[in-house]
Amino acid sequence: MPLQMNRSRGVALLALAAVSIAIGVLPAQAQAPRQKPVPDQESEAVVPPADSELYCKNIAEAASDARMRWQTWKLISLEARLRERVEQLQRKEREFEEWVKRREDLLNEVEDQVVTIIGRMRPEAAAAQLSTTDEQAAVGVLLKLKARVASSILDEMEPSRAAQLTQSMMGLTDPEAQRSF
Repeated sequence: MPLQMNRSRGVALLALAAVSIAIGVLPAQAQAPRQKPVPDQESEAVVPPADSELYCKNIAEAASDARMRWQTWKLISLEARLRERVEQLQRKEREFEEWVKRREDLLNEVEDQVVTIIGRMRPEAAAAQLSTTDEQAAVGVLLKLKARVASSILDEMEPSRAAQLTQSMMGLTDPEAQRSF
């Protein structure tokens, strides 16, 4: 019988709210969500948890430990792979440094031979060669030559090119900006 009293009371309250809203006496208000009725201990028996819930509760700690072991193993394997990659990159870096050193040695040797060849040429021929080469290369060769040989080569060059190379040898990169002499 208590169930019917609750229903009739609910219907009465609902009818009263509808009438008051229609008349405009009471403003419409948001209602709180309905709460589940508290079951009577006599009317409903306690339902035992499902097998799946019991299984999850029983293995939760073991699953957590297994997950932790797996994550630890994964981190250790990633760290090992990272170390291996770093060692591989260090080997490549050493190989590259050795290659660069050999290349620089070869270039220095070739450069020394070019300087020797230019130094042994007649000044007119050397001037013709250095007039057509790149400015940095020509300055490098002239700086490595003995002063007497370099001056005789510059003497045989076109005056504007000789002045340009001389200024570059002195470190003046922009002759228009620095005309101090």
